[in-house]
Amino acid sequence: MPSKPPATKSKSASQPQLDALRADVVRSLSELEEAIVLTRTQLKVMETLMRRARKMMETGRGANDVARVAHAAQARANTSKIIRDVQAARHRAQQAQFKMAAAEGSTMAEIARRWGVSRQLVSRMVKEPASRRKKA
Repeated sequence: MPSKPPATKSKSASQPQLDALRADVVRSLSELEEAIVLTRTQLKVMETLMRRARKMMETGRGANDVARVAHAAQARANTSKIIRDVQAARHRAQQAQFKMAAAEGSTMAEIARRWGVSRQLVSRMVKEPASRRKKA
């Protein structure tokens, strides 16, 4: 059985390009960290609301009354938004790291193996334009 040719490594980027990519990785990881902190805070709020709702139900209050008092709709909307923000930040951080690894000379297959994702995903993310930054 013929063996596959070895995967070729791309040329490494110049030092200024690597420095710019590194700054992007650091920035995107910082955004992800911030999004995770906000998520933890929102989940604590939700935990408190759900505990309050459970206690209200235990004392015989109606479901509609509990939902109104616990501000269930707003809490759900806030939690959903924060989770979307984390997913977007995670995507930006992963994309920045894939681009830097490729610029350092790693092949798409090597990056994929290290991250436990498909080579196709790595290739697509490296080629796509930089994701938009989160809105202030």
